[in-house]
Amino acid sequence: MRYQINGYTDMYTVIANERKIGGAIEAGQIRLRTGEVYANAVLTRLEMSGAHFCSIGFVTEEGKRLIVHVNDISMIADARHVNVCELTNECMRVEKSAERLKRLKRLCELNEGSCTPTFQEEALLLASDIGMEEASNHVDLSFLPQTEKPRMFRIA
Repeated sequence: MRYQINGYTDMYTVIANERKIGGAIEAGQIRLRTGEVYANAVLTRLEMSGAHFCSIGFVTEEGKRLIVHVNDISMIADARHVNVCELTNECMRVEKSAERLKRLKRLCELNEGSCTPTFQEEALLLASDIGMEEASNHVDLSFLPQTEKPRMFRIA
């Protein structure tokens, strides 16, 4: 988990900057005013009208896409910003992983032979969002800086 979401402003910031920061917003539970409850819903849109939030788009565990007016939401519980590989919602984990993997492949294709720090940074973000093991199964990530595990030394 990257961090807990504390309100609509946090949600809007993450969704608006999704490409720069990666990850997704997953709510443990969304309850509507009508009593319907959706577990592990992934928020995909947060619409504003002027300075006011008006609607939220999210995808349920079954893959159902809903757009709900903010006045129809009774509760959003345990909303958090997580890496795509950590999503509990299987439907969105598969969809967003495929989307990120496609972007990573295209990024590597466009920057073939050139290894700039900006390229490395974006590739590392995408790979860690998907999961390093999963990403390396599809794309050669040998150009990324290797993080060595700390070595243990015994004295005396």
